[in-house]
Amino acid sequence: MDIHSVCVCNQIYGGWERQATGHSLVEKSLPCLSVVQSVHGSYDVSVDGSPTLSTGPMGVFVAPRGKEQRLRHCPDPTDGTMTAQWLFLDVEVNRHYRLDDLYTFPVILPSRYNGEIYTLLCRIGQTDSLLSRLPAIDRMIEILLEVGHLTEQMSETTAVLQNYIENHYTRPISAEELARTLHCARSGVYKYFQSAFGTTPSHYINGVRIRHARMLLEETDLPVAQVGAAVGIPDASYFSKLFRRYVGCTMGEYRVMTHTRGL
Repeated sequence: MDIHSVCVCNQIYGGWERQATGHSLVEKSLPCLSVVQSVHGSYDVSVDGSPTLSTGPMGVFVAPRGKEQRLRHCPDPTDGTMTAQWLFLDVEVNRHYRLDDLYTFPVILPSRYNGEIYTLLCRIGQTDSLLSRLPAIDRMIEILLEVGHLTEQMSETTAVLQNYIENHYTRPISAEELARTLHCARSGVYKYFQSAFGTTPSHYINGVRIRHARMLLEETDLPVAQVGAAVGIPDASYFSKLFRRYVGCTMGEYRVMTHTRGL
């Protein structure tokens, strides 16, 4: 596939250094492509049910958006600490596709990239200016394309539908809107979602909202009571029940867990 345009729709840098006690386990699914480096210590990681692999010190793992990550933190045995840094990326290709819809990536990047990834992430973390970050982000995308493998291309209709939902999940999305996006009758919307995603429209859209809610809980200090409204469901009680159904814990418990254990 020829790449004619690349747009960085969103990018979030993060990192931490802390004392760790034992090997803690985190399970998550995020709305962005994750590139994560264990600077000191290591991760044991499984993505979307893959075999568990170890990054080793300075190793880098990649997880596509929407895929379940199982991460075990493995502190350095000499001092019991762990340091990590990461970049969450939402990259649009050729105006319709997301980068991780078009390419599959190895869970663990080849070790020859470890030093360069470390330098790129440090440069990104030194500034909040997107324009200053872009050269390092562009090189990060180049590395992903170097190690990635082109997948069977999804239909343009599916890509447009996914983009529409990603761009409008913060408000109610009606069946009429979905039908217009798919250029079909309202009665055909459910059938299309079952064929393309194996689930109902409401379940798919709520899954997108839950992934963005997880990101807000991990990366911001937005009060838990306001998270549902921020992702398109203003009824706090309903969204709280929905989050627990999808994730298996309350939003407060999830924030404490992820802030305690880190990425």
